[in-house]
Amino acid sequence: MSIVMSAGKGVTQVVERCEAAKESGFLDLSSCQLMYMADAVYMLIKGYEITKVSIQDNGFKKFPKKFVIKFPTATILNMANNEISEIPEEVATWTSLKGLNAAKNKISKFPEPFLQLKNLIYLDLNGNQLEEIDVDLFYSSLPALIKLNLSGNEGLGDETKKKLKALKPEKLDLIL
Repeated sequence: MSIVMSAGKGVTQVVERCEAAKESGFLDLSSCQLMYMADAVYMLIKGYEITKVSIQDNGFKKFPKKFVIKFPTATILNMANNEISEIPEEVATWTSLKGLNAAKNKISKFPEPFLQLKNLIYLDLNGNQLEEIDVDLFYSSLPALIKLNLSGNEGLGDETKKKLKALKPEKLDLIL
């Protein structure tokens, strides 16, 4: 009985947050014990402009590809503290995105779709499993970036870290 009540409580919480998002434009599904994004969520907010989305502190293993299609004008995405290891190519079309928190996931290879996010000013990838970054390509691809957090990526070698510091644009706040 407690599992059923707990599930019902979770559904109610998600529905309430979808209703709140209709007015605020901020879909906050953080800490909802979600493992995937149900189509019902998209149906509940259909026709409303959502510009900020948080799925922080859930159990996502895959990035919900539909996010890009359903929230085309998103400017902020917080997907921190999940178990996401790969970012789909569709993310590259998210031209309005300015802030992306993908901290504390299981990303080991720098997501190439991020390099297409020309308006990105904030990127947090701390606490992942990144091993390598093409520093030259990274800095030239993200000209608007002013804050970058790569701390807690133990696989990033000393040479990569040195290059990140040496080639860092003056305006960029870099955390290693």
